[in-house]
Amino acid sequence: MTTTPPPWQAHDIAGYDSAMTAGCSTLLAEIIADPARRKAILTDPRDLHRTLFASFTPSGHNEYAGTYRGTRGTTLAGRRMSSESQLEVGGQFEFCPPEEVPARMNLLLDHMQQWLRDASADNYGKLLGLSYTFCWFGKIHPFLDGNGHVQRAIFAAMATEFGFPLSARFAIHPRPYDRLLATALEIFTRAPANEENGELALVAEYLAFFLDGPFNAVRKHISSASPYD
Repeated sequence: MTTTPPPWQAHDIAGYDSAMTAGCSTLLAEIIADPARRKAILTDPRDLHRTLFASFTPSGHNEYAGTYRGTRGTTLAGRRMSSESQLEVGGQFEFCPPEEVPARMNLLLDHMQQWLRDASADNYGKLLGLSYTFCWFGKIHPFLDGNGHVQRAIFAAMATEFGFPLSARFAIHPRPYDRLLATALEIFTRAPANEENGELALVAEYLAFFLDGPFNAVRKHISSASPYD
């Protein structure tokens, strides 16, 4: 008899908040101090997801931690994901379909490395690189749960690689933003195909709030398009 794999909301499990508070505080310190830790996260975020969430997976479903949606031969092969809309009362919007996730993640990680290697990028170009990575990771939503934590860890690692100090306002856990940035991310996610990157500037304005250094001052308008359109 075929059974439906269970849903997964890790935050509903006892001890989740205290464990994630401690674990993510340690993780952020490691990201700031350890280049090897940053490289591992930016090369393949699945190990990080497994480390953070393996202890919170449902019994018999260890694959929920550290496995992309759309991975063949797993219970995640056909798992679709949607979220409550900030723009439409009672509405929902969907993230990338599972069959697209593995390839889109490979492409995103490749583009991220291009941003990191681009010696010609100025500070605002780097901010757009951060925004591009942050937005596309959110649109892809590669994991069944815990995407926000990995998304913020990647942001911290990439910002540190760029030489941008993180603001004291930033945290991996708990989520340091709410409806304003969530709305900007939804606008990006729901943009017509091949028009998503036109919304990067809006998200960049919010993400700059979590950076010190050159962004802890009055900023010029950010309007450059992504080179990966």
